[in-house]
Amino acid sequence: MNAMRPWEMHDTVVIGAGVIGASIGYHLAARGAAVTVVDAGLPASGATRHSFAWISSVGGADGPAVGLRDLSVQDWRRLGAEIPGLELDWSGALTWGDEFGRAEAIEPPIGVEPRLSELPSSARFSPEEGWIDPVRVTEQLIEAARHRGAQIQLGAPVVRLIRGKAAGVIGVDLGHVVLGASNVIVAAGTGAAALCSSVGVSLPLASAPAVMVRLAAEPGLIGHIVANDEFEARQSPDGTILMPRGYAGEDSAESLLATGEMARRLLVDSFDGAEDVRLLGAEIGWRPMTSDGEPAVGVTRIPGLHVAVAHPGVCLAATIGRLVADEVMTSLPAPELARFRPTRFD
Repeated sequence: MNAMRPWEMHDTVVIGAGVIGASIGYHLAARGAAVTVVDAGLPASGATRHSFAWISSVGGADGPAVGLRDLSVQDWRRLGAEIPGLELDWSGALTWGDEFGRAEAIEPPIGVEPRLSELPSSARFSPEEGWIDPVRVTEQLIEAARHRGAQIQLGAPVVRLIRGKAAGVIGVDLGHVVLGASNVIVAAGTGAAALCSSVGVSLPLASAPAVMVRLAAEPGLIGHIVANDEFEARQSPDGTILMPRGYAGEDSAESLLATGEMARRLLVDSFDGAEDVRLLGAEIGWRPMTSDGEPAVGVTRIPGLHVAVAHPGVCLAATIGRLVADEVMTSLPAPELARFRPTRFD
């Protein structure tokens, strides 16, 4: 092994403290595994913090993550029961239009979203759906993992992966020390491709931009997730409204603010009594997207080296955490991950 820096031996190392890495770390620690989670920054400091964080089991029949989405709501509800105080908001979602059209649409119950300026003629209200504050819940998952014995190393950027000379050992090079492990799980979002390539594993991954607009409003303006062909929006108890917008080439603070102002006007036009809504800001988030748009989850062709990269990451995190932990603990392939294994890119 590399004599230039010391090696520390660990059982399992998770690279990335975003919501997926935090979920994997928690699920492993909860099952008694010795697990170490490392990240260059704070929890949820990458793609996770820019997420709309909608938890829904519904997706297009030919859309991404079919099969995993179906499990997402029940897995998040399970986590809510397991972790005291986990902050999940099961507000429900009101959806309509072509993009969010769903089979057997129902008339929205009167009063579901009373301040909408125009109630759609036909929409679907899904009371089982919800959302999270992605940063707060990721922090809670990390703390729950720590409580169950996980080691958490933040401010620890990974330089590269190393194939250990000992069979079945992967090295996680932190620059000053190498963490050797029998299992390494790369949940590093947009940084996963570079880490995998350092040991010759190809992961065709792009960083797909999206804009998140933040608005301030009187609490109670929006009661649920509202999504249609023109906008998506949800409101936190403190009044903050999130509106994700498609990236349109914004390349300056000025252009981002212009996008934010357009979103603000759209919201004002859509809700009665929204004239005082204020723009707080708009930021670009970079989402990890594989070349086929599907999650990449599971063991690679290198034994012991796993990948866990997905969009929508927040929605799928609870399910991915459970399934990856199952595979690591049992060494048996989870059938739910058959379509999503990174070996499809070899």
